Amino acid sequence: MKVLFLDIDGVVCLHEEGVVNWGEGTGDDVFDEGCCRRLKEIVDATDCKLVLSSFWRLYKKDVLKMLEQLEPFGITIADFHGKTRLLQSRDEEIKDYLARHPEIDCYVAVDDEDFSGELFPADRFVLTDLARGITEEVKTAIIDKLQKP
Repeated sequence: MKVLFLDIDGVVCLHEEGVVNWGEGTGDDVFDEGCCRRLKEIVDATDCKLVLSSFWRLYKKDVLKMLEQLEPFGITIADFHGKTRLLQSRDEEIKDYLARHPEIDCYVAVDDEDFSGELFPADRFVLTDLARGITEEVKTAIIDKLQKP
Protein backbone atom coordinates (compact mmCIF):
# COMPACT_ATOMS: atom_id res chain seq x y z
CA MET A 1 0.00 0.00 0.00
CA LYS A 2 1.18 3.51 -0.84
CA VAL A 3 0.55 6.32 1.64
CA LEU A 4 0.92 10.08 1.56
CA PHE A 5 1.31 11.61 5.02
CA LEU A 6 -0.58 14.87 4.60
CA ASP A 7 -0.07 18.14 6.42
CA ILE A 8 -2.77 20.75 5.77
CA ASP A 9 -1.45 24.24 6.54
CA GLY A 10 1.05 25.31 3.92
CA VAL A 11 0.12 22.30 1.77
CA VAL A 12 -3.53 22.80 0.74
CA CYS A 13 -4.46 25.65 3.11
CA LEU A 14 -2.07 28.43 2.18
CA HIS A 15 -0.67 31.24 4.29
CA GLU A 16 1.21 34.38 3.43
CA GLU A 17 3.86 35.59 5.84
CA GLY A 18 2.29 33.54 8.63
CA VAL A 19 -1.23 34.96 8.11
CA VAL A 20 -4.05 32.45 7.74
CA ASN A 21 -5.91 32.47 4.41
CA TRP A 22 -9.30 33.26 5.93
CA GLY A 23 -12.60 33.02 4.11
CA GLU A 24 -14.37 36.33 3.61
CA GLY A 25 -15.93 37.08 6.98
CA THR A 26 -16.46 33.40 7.79
CA GLY A 27 -13.51 32.81 10.08
CA ASP A 28 -12.85 29.56 8.23
CA ASP A 29 -9.62 28.43 6.64
CA VAL A 30 -10.01 28.31 2.87
CA PHE A 31 -8.25 25.56 0.95
CA ASP A 32 -6.53 26.51 -2.29
CA GLU A 33 -8.33 25.10 -5.34
CA GLY A 34 -5.16 24.41 -7.32
CA CYS A 35 -3.52 22.61 -4.40
CA CYS A 36 -6.62 20.47 -3.80
CA ARG A 37 -6.87 19.61 -7.50
CA ARG A 38 -3.19 18.59 -7.56
CA LEU A 39 -3.66 16.50 -4.40
CA LYS A 40 -6.46 14.61 -6.17
CA GLU A 41 -4.18 14.13 -9.19
CA ILE A 42 -1.55 12.60 -6.87
CA VAL A 43 -4.11 10.20 -5.37
CA ASP A 44 -5.36 9.20 -8.82
CA ALA A 45 -1.89 8.81 -10.37
CA THR A 46 -0.44 6.70 -7.54
CA ASP A 47 -3.50 4.99 -6.03
CA CYS A 48 -2.18 6.10 -2.63
CA LYS A 49 -4.13 6.52 0.57
CA LEU A 50 -3.86 9.66 2.68
CA VAL A 51 -2.85 9.71 6.34
CA LEU A 52 -3.55 12.95 8.15
CA SER A 53 -0.41 14.10 9.96
CA SER A 54 -1.51 17.72 10.40
CA PHE A 55 -2.53 19.25 13.70
CA TRP A 56 -5.98 19.39 12.10
CA ARG A 57 -6.28 15.70 13.05
CA LEU A 58 -6.59 16.59 16.74
CA TYR A 59 -10.05 18.16 16.51
CA LYS A 60 -13.09 16.47 15.03
CA LYS A 61 -14.54 19.79 13.80
CA ASP A 62 -11.31 20.50 11.91
CA VAL A 63 -11.32 17.03 10.32
CA LEU A 64 -14.93 17.57 9.22
CA LYS A 65 -14.05 21.02 7.85
CA MET A 66 -11.12 19.49 5.96
CA LEU A 67 -13.31 16.76 4.44
CA GLU A 68 -15.95 19.32 3.48
CA GLN A 69 -13.38 21.38 1.59
CA LEU A 70 -11.73 18.40 -0.13
CA GLU A 71 -14.99 16.74 -1.22
CA PRO A 72 -15.65 19.06 -4.21
CA PHE A 73 -12.33 17.85 -5.64
CA GLY A 74 -13.31 14.19 -5.32
CA ILE A 75 -11.33 13.48 -2.14
CA THR A 76 -13.47 11.75 0.46
CA ILE A 77 -13.08 9.87 3.73
CA ALA A 78 -12.56 6.72 1.62
CA ASP A 79 -9.26 8.19 0.40
CA PHE A 80 -7.90 8.29 3.97
CA HIS A 81 -6.19 5.40 5.72
CA GLY A 82 -6.14 7.15 9.09
CA LYS A 83 -4.27 9.73 11.12
CA THR A 84 -1.06 9.77 13.11
CA ARG A 85 -1.00 9.79 16.89
CA LEU A 86 0.23 12.84 18.81
CA LEU A 87 3.82 12.24 19.91
CA GLN A 88 6.89 14.44 20.42
CA SER A 89 7.56 15.25 16.75
CA ARG A 90 6.11 14.77 13.28
CA ASP A 91 8.84 12.33 12.26
CA GLU A 92 8.17 10.20 15.36
CA GLU A 93 4.44 10.25 14.63
CA ILE A 94 4.99 8.99 11.09
CA LYS A 95 7.49 6.32 12.16
CA ASP A 96 4.99 5.16 14.80
CA TYR A 97 2.23 4.94 12.19
CA LEU A 98 4.45 2.96 9.84
CA ALA A 99 5.43 0.55 12.64
CA ARG A 100 1.74 -0.08 13.40
CA HIS A 101 0.82 -0.57 9.72
CA PRO A 102 3.15 -3.09 8.06
CA GLU A 103 0.86 -3.16 5.01
CA ILE A 104 2.41 0.18 3.96
CA ASP A 105 5.29 -0.54 1.60
CA CYS A 106 5.78 2.93 0.13
CA TYR A 107 5.21 6.35 1.68
CA VAL A 108 5.95 10.04 1.33
CA ALA A 109 5.36 12.89 3.76
CA VAL A 110 4.45 16.35 2.47
CA ASP A 111 4.78 19.29 4.84
CA ASP A 112 5.70 22.96 4.93
CA GLU A 113 8.09 22.32 7.84
CA ASP A 114 11.22 20.32 7.06
CA PHE A 115 11.69 17.41 9.45
CA SER A 116 13.76 15.29 7.08
CA GLY A 117 17.36 14.51 7.83
CA GLU A 118 19.06 12.09 10.18
CA LEU A 119 15.80 10.98 11.82
CA PHE A 120 13.57 10.96 8.74
CA PRO A 121 14.65 9.84 5.25
CA ALA A 122 14.94 12.81 2.87
CA ASP A 123 13.97 10.61 -0.07
CA ARG A 124 10.54 10.10 1.56
CA PHE A 125 9.88 13.81 2.18
CA VAL A 126 8.65 16.71 0.02
CA LEU A 127 8.80 20.26 1.36
CA THR A 128 6.20 22.84 0.36
CA ASP A 129 6.31 26.62 0.57
CA LEU A 130 3.84 28.02 3.11
CA ALA A 131 2.34 30.42 0.55
CA ARG A 132 2.37 28.05 -2.47
CA GLY A 133 1.53 24.56 -1.17
CA ILE A 134 1.27 21.72 -3.66
CA THR A 135 2.64 23.21 -6.86
CA GLU A 136 3.11 21.29 -10.10
CA GLU A 137 6.73 20.66 -9.06
CA VAL A 138 5.68 19.35 -5.65
CA LYS A 139 3.02 17.15 -7.26
CA THR A 140 5.58 15.66 -9.65
CA ALA A 141 8.07 15.05 -6.82
CA ILE A 142 5.45 13.25 -4.72
CA ILE A 143 4.30 11.09 -7.61
CA ASP A 144 7.90 10.18 -8.48
CA LYS A 145 8.69 9.21 -4.88
CA LEU A 146 5.48 7.16 -4.53
CA GLN A 147 6.36 5.24 -7.66
CA LYS A 148 9.76 4.22 -6.18
CA PRO A 149 9.33 1.96 -3.15
